[in-house]
Amino acid sequence: MPELEPSTDHTHLVDNGKVQLTLDELAAIQPGMSRLMVEVSDRMWKCFHAGMARNRAVARYQLSQAVKILKASVVVRPRYTASMRTFLDEEMTSLRQVIEHERWEDFEGAFADLVAATKRYHEEFDKGYLVWKVSPEPPGDLDLTPRG
Repeated sequence: MPELEPSTDHTHLVDNGKVQLTLDELAAIQPGMSRLMVEVSDRMWKCFHAGMARNRAVARYQLSQAVKILKASVVVRPRYTASMRTFLDEEMTSLRQVIEHERWEDFEGAFADLVAATKRYHEEFDKGYLVWKVSPEPPGDLDLTPRG
C-alpha cells in the first residue's frame, strides 16, 4: 500500500454566522491572562460580599465561576498550570468548604488567606506590583440578601 504524504494545507475556517475566521485569527482574539483576571476579580469581589451577607447561594455561584475562569486561564498561559492547580486545590477549596458548610465565622479568615496567596503567586511570577484587594463597597448590581 502506498504511503500518504501528510497534508500541508492546515487552513480551517470557523464560521460564527457573521464572519469566517481562521484558527489563527480566532486564537488572536482569545482573552489573555490580564483580561481573565479582571473577570476573576469581579467574581471574587462579589463572592466576598455575598459571604459577608451570609448568602451561601450567591457566594457559591461567584466562587464556582471564578474557578472556571481560573481553570481556563492555564490554556492561554500554561506556565501557570502547576501553581494554579495548587491555588485551586488549597485556597479555593478551603474557601469553598467554608461557604458550603456555612462556617461564616471562618469566612473572613479564609478569604484573607486567599488574598495573601494571590499576592504570593503574583510575586512568584514577577507580578508583585499587582496587589489585589477587595473593594470595600458591595456590588451595586446584585441584591445580596439571602433568599429563604
